[in-house]
Amino acid sequence: MPTEVQLQQETGVDTKQSIEERHVFRRKNKKAKKENEVAIKDDREPDIKFYHHFKIIQIFGWNLILVAIGAIGCMAYGLIPVICQWILGDLIDAFFLNAATATVDQLKDAVAQTAIKLTIITFCGMVAFAMQHFFLQLSNARLGTALREAYMKSLAKQEMSFFDIKKLGALTVVLSEDIPKIQDVYTNELFLYLQEIIQFIVGFILAMCVNWRMALILVSTSPLTFINYMLMSTISTIITRRINRLTENSAAVSNEITGCIKTIRSMAGELKEVERFKLDLFKINKNGIYKGMAHSFAYGWAAMVTYGTIALAFWYGGDEVAEGKSTLGQIFKVFGMLYLGVISLTRSATFYPHYGKAFVSETTFLKVVLRKPDIPFMGGVQPENIEGNIVIDNVDFAYPSRPNTLVMKDFSLDIKKGQTIALVGPSGSGKSTIVGLLERFYRPVKGKIYLDGVDLETIDPMYLHKVIGIVGQEPVLFAGSIRYNIAYSLGLENCTQEQIENCAKQANAHNFIMDLPEKYETQLGEKGVSLSGGQKQRIAIARALLQNPKILLLDEATSALDTESESLVQAALDQLMKGRTTICIAHRLTTVINSDVICVLVKGVMKEKGKHSELIKIPNGIYRNLAERQMVITEEQVNDVEEVMDVLVDDDHHDSAHEDQNQQ
Repeated sequence: MPTEVQLQQETGVDTKQSIEERHVFRRKNKKAKKENEVAIKDDREPDIKFYHHFKIIQIFGWNLILVAIGAIGCMAYGLIPVICQWILGDLIDAFFLNAATATVDQLKDAVAQTAIKLTIITFCGMVAFAMQHFFLQLSNARLGTALREAYMKSLAKQEMSFFDIKKLGALTVVLSEDIPKIQDVYTNELFLYLQEIIQFIVGFILAMCVNWRMALILVSTSPLTFINYMLMSTISTIITRRINRLTENSAAVSNEITGCIKTIRSMAGELKEVERFKLDLFKINKNGIYKGMAHSFAYGWAAMVTYGTIALAFWYGGDEVAEGKSTLGQIFKVFGMLYLGVISLTRSATFYPHYGKAFVSETTFLKVVLRKPDIPFMGGVQPENIEGNIVIDNVDFAYPSRPNTLVMKDFSLDIKKGQTIALVGPSGSGKSTIVGLLERFYRPVKGKIYLDGVDLETIDPMYLHKVIGIVGQEPVLFAGSIRYNIAYSLGLENCTQEQIENCAKQANAHNFIMDLPEKYETQLGEKGVSLSGGQKQRIAIARALLQNPKILLLDEATSALDTESESLVQAALDQLMKGRTTICIAHRLTTVINSDVICVLVKGVMKEKGKHSELIKIPNGIYRNLAERQMVITEEQVNDVEEVMDVLVDDDHHDSAHEDQNQQ
């Protein structure tokens, strides 16, 4: 492993100094971070009370029957050692009480009877053990499936603002770490707990029947052990909450590092990012040490109490036998049953730290499962014969992550069916925000949006997303075949191969698909990594064509392409736009000049509106200035706008970080 000096020599970075500088920077910004966390707090996150945890049982459903059957087998298996102690106690009395008068045959007969009883008990134990483990594994698997299904179902129903606020790592860590803890505590740990408890209860009752004085002595120290483990459980729960929070942060950092590895590598930032990741790991390790110290003290105390109790029992039992108050067999029974019982009670107390961890995980899990989305997942009116008339009426909007910053102010726009509307403007002007509002990803702070005269908020979101198609700057493709991706909106079961190929041909994608080894069955990999930008864009257009939407949203669909790819994609877009109401966030003049209306936005306010030929003539106009940034426009070009086909009207490829997320 390279030393700090070697790293400094190789990279030119003073590792120790850089770490210290980051610590200083973090301390200085601690207050600002706290204020920011308050600002982006999820107002709709439920406050989880104790009774909410019964929702877990509801999620389990009929799987609880499997848990119950396994629990019966578990408890039956827990009785086996207690019964064996009773039988062996009788055998001891048979030897020591009748040793002087019994014949060898009588003693052999007593041993044989004991052996038969133990054999029967052993067979019953085998059946109980098999039943316990079969149903334990079965219920564990089914509970995990039920929990993951409930979590993903709830996650998929949340509105876009939820994903703006939450960290991806914090959401995914629930599936990988929290749910396994919940599974474990309701199956493995619960079964063992029941087994230990039944062993203690039955053993204590039988011991009381044989010698109640010795039984009470043996259990007298149990409260000390129980209280000890309860305190450990409380401390463990507090520390576990901290560790979980830090684990979520580290998961978010690791996701960011792996997702941006090309940028990090290009800027030689690997060591800095590793150090950033190590900061959270250091805190996790420190809390893990605290947790280990608490556990070691608790387990050490429990061992001392347990073995001290055993010594006390031997002393008292020996006196009882010496004085003739009890037989050796009775002492063996009481000691054996309660020794097992006290040890079981001690072990059962370890259930509480495990439950403490699971309780924290349940809380995190339930905060998503019980959360009611601001925008419903489905439900509402489904207007027939959508024509594509859109009215945006005096809309104000602010992103939930920045509630005090309006990105749209008193915005109004009337779009007639079949019109093509272009939105242009500098970064952060609200272009992509309009797309998000029309898709009903977000809810306006003020104002209304109407589709064919129907309030958008009353329309079924699932229906709305079927009549509105979107093609973004960075099309999102899934890790599946090309055929699967094109048919995604309708589903493979609802369309034919002929329909898929026809849409691919219209999108100018069929030829390059047929050149691939597996053609339409070619696997694209994660996010379509095996295709070029232009190819991915044409696949996305084919997908939109198959969807056959009434309204089309184009969010800088050609801005990231080279000239050759742009011409192919633009031809496909022209085919897609025919007869549809289209809202286009424009980047190149070729996609703007033919629009019916061009809207120029600045900080969420419409500053100019009209056709290209009208806006380009406005002296010192915003639209004209945007065009001139990329190319000088002469008076002749102003009079003959058809010659200006490759002028850029918006030098920005993105709106804002939040608007860029809307495409996904």
